[in-house]
Amino acid sequence: MALASNNVSESAQIGQGGYGKREFLTEIELLSRLHHRNLVSLIGYCDQEGEQMLVYEYMSNGALRNHLSVQRDLDIFIFNKKEKKGSALTVSNNITLLLFNHKFSCMISMRLKIALGSAKGLLYQHTEANPPIFRRDVKASNILLDSRYTAKVADFGPSRLAPVLDIEGNVPGHVSTVVKGTPGYLDPEYFLTYKLTDKSDVYSLGENIIRHAWFDFSC
Repeated sequence: MALASNNVSESAQIGQGGYGKREFLTEIELLSRLHHRNLVSLIGYCDQEGEQMLVYEYMSNGALRNHLSVQRDLDIFIFNKKEKKGSALTVSNNITLLLFNHKFSCMISMRLKIALGSAKGLLYQHTEANPPIFRRDVKASNILLDSRYTAKVADFGPSRLAPVLDIEGNVPGHVSTVVKGTPGYLDPEYFLTYKLTDKSDVYSLGENIIRHAWFDFSC
């Protein structure tokens, strides 16, 4: 690991998190026993001589956040399958009408793939992990994309373990904990009651999908 990182040089650093020692250990504990195609895989870690490093599988397309459109214009799409070529009509400075074409179809397919992959990653943590895991901070910068744009949920630092599954395999009620997460994506009920549930994660994922519905993918 020291060789690969040029003796822990900052020039070899791909990214860094905003949490501390406790979250670092939580990440190792959880990811070392979770395996799912929509969760990022932990390959190794280093915790010595004041250095803390986590080594994950390489996600060549980075975080979903990096692919979000910076354009603030409102795009209204018209579906017209008879049109063989795409065309656009600018109605005003902030409204553009686009006719249905292959590229738009590909963009929609990509968005759905990423949204579905993210949801599957959360579902695994809520229903198949034992005990279940409540994420607490689902956002675009914590959803990574591999070379085929397969979405993989990352950053388990702020996560919390729920009580064990009941005899029927149901997810238990809640975990009482201080509020952590990103403003704008937090479940209002969790924010007010300090009760974290699987529904809190679902709410945050829904906010991401609604807020970031349009991406800058080129097909």
